[in-house]
Amino acid sequence: MIHKGVVRCGLPLLLAVVLGWPSQAAAQVTPRITGLVSPTKGLTGVAAIERKTRKKFVGKIVDAKTGRFAVAGLTEGRVYDLQVDFGPRCRLEGINLKVPRSDYVEEQPLAAEDIKVINTKVRRLNKFEDEVRILTIQGNIQHAAILITKLRTRPFFGSKPGELIWRAELWHFERPEETWLKRTDELFTVLYRERMQKSRYVQKAVTFDGSLGGIAVTSKNPRVELGRIAAPSTKPGVRLRGAGSDVDKKKDAEGARGAKTP
Repeated sequence: MIHKGVVRCGLPLLLAVVLGWPSQAAAQVTPRITGLVSPTKGLTGVAAIERKTRKKFVGKIVDAKTGRFAVAGLTEGRVYDLQVDFGPRCRLEGINLKVPRSDYVEEQPLAAEDIKVINTKVRRLNKFEDEVRILTIQGNIQHAAILITKLRTRPFFGSKPGELIWRAELWHFERPEETWLKRTDELFTVLYRERMQKSRYVQKAVTFDGSLGGIAVTSKNPRVELGRIAAPSTKPGVRLRGAGSDVDKKKDAEGARGAKTP
């Protein structure tokens, strides 16, 4: 004997299967990125950026007290960088510094000489800007990712007094043979290109973070949990958080130590 209660409960389930309605379990694995920002002071927004299409997916701060957030509406098979905002001037920006593996059986890192050569070539390729900072050069013996921030402070066409152009870009180099070359299948990835007054630029606090970039949303892992994310510094400036950051500062420090050596 079939009880009426069972029939009533089973009919909606049967209709859901026949009509293809999403179940609660399916809704829970909708492609998304989740995490927890701490401390939460000043937290105003979170989003995921797909760099290739420049699409921005605005997320929700699920719990303002704990900093729990979720960015939904993502697509499987795509790669995203996370953006976390703390008011209009402070941002934590994910950046994808991953590179392909080298052809060697044993992975070999970039040598100091490789970094020096790439540094020099990158600067030679930048003609428009008068201030260029290489925040990091990361990769292996055959592939390198370069994060650059640069300014045009000299007058330019149509510029106003005190106006500048700020750009932040991600470049890729490769060494198919003996020489490091800029990749020919891509120009570069523009992270920022803003024209503004210097007084506004010096108030910006942008912190790039490689651990929050290149987040792959896949069919095997449609829901990516990032765990606890430390809030960035609110001190004005453009910087990279983490190991291997700010090539220029390291170079300057090494030069200073060398100058003091008798």
